[in-house]
Amino acid sequence: MKPKRPSCKTIALEAGVSRMTVSMALRDHPRVAQETRERIKKIAIRQGYTPDPNLTELMRYLRKRDVSKKEPVIALLNGKPYPVRDFDRNARQIREGAIEQAEALGFKTEDFWLHEPNMRVERIVQILETRGIRGVVVLPVESLKDVFSFPHDDFEGVATCSVAAKLGFNQVHPHFFQAMHAGVSNLTEKGFKRIGFCVTEAEDEQSNHLYHCYLTWYQQGISKADRIPPLLKPSIAKSDFLKWAKKYQPDVVFSPNLDHYRWLKDADLKISGNIAFAALGPSDDDLDGIARVDIGYRKIGATAIDILKTKLANESLGPANNPTVTLIRGLWVDGKSTDLPKAALAT
Repeated sequence: MKPKRPSCKTIALEAGVSRMTVSMALRDHPRVAQETRERIKKIAIRQGYTPDPNLTELMRYLRKRDVSKKEPVIALLNGKPYPVRDFDRNARQIREGAIEQAEALGFKTEDFWLHEPNMRVERIVQILETRGIRGVVVLPVESLKDVFSFPHDDFEGVATCSVAAKLGFNQVHPHFFQAMHAGVSNLTEKGFKRIGFCVTEAEDEQSNHLYHCYLTWYQQGISKADRIPPLLKPSIAKSDFLKWAKKYQPDVVFSPNLDHYRWLKDADLKISGNIAFAALGPSDDDLDGIARVDIGYRKIGATAIDILKTKLANESLGPANNPTVTLIRGLWVDGKSTDLPKAALAT
């Protein structure tokens, strides 16, 4: 009699478990205990089991079809100490990009605020589990403590900022070093030599200090006379900014804060006519001719949904052993704010 071909069923019979448990164990699903997974894998090896690639692709297709048909909910997790209505422009765009892409793929999204008054994290987790919500997009946070109370082992998540990296989820965030390079290289090509960079300590920390890192590297390769000390402070007031600009007289100010552009225009000083400006980060369409590096925050949210959909289709839960990091490149957008007379650049 021809021996039976090893299958999940034959493995399940020997292991004394269900076929579903065998299937999950062979995919290293965290819901199956590690000891059980190892025992099932040893049985599979002993039986000479090899997965049928055609069946594997079929099951993957069916899981993806079921995900779209059921219109599952993806949780947008807000770990900030304030609600989404108070998000800054960049965080709002990440959230909007996630919502738009989720809808395009047949998902629904719901906001969950970890620090909502009179709401404990345990209660939020209970709501998610009761409703079968396993996919989570972690919106940007300033500090890891804002989200670390979330029990991430039972969920599949994607973090949209590097601060939440220790959660173990896959990450999508800006390519900060490349964004700085895109801005500085375009400004130097335009003839600017003395580039003044302004950023708060919090903004630099959110970039994993890559803003300051790039600037330090760049300034090592230029004349000392053109090296302008960056304006780097916990907060930057208008008086601080104008004092710095008047003292160092940069050719151009490169900053993630559009207030700095307004302060230059409104200042009762000659610098308003001699200093150009380029923004780092905003992607609004109504920037009134401001040159900028568009970091692509909407794309960050959309990419997070794409990654999460694949994970959910493969029934992968919990933090990854080696999380992947997807970096979204910055794109230079020309504007009149860097169009100065050649005489201004020559002085």
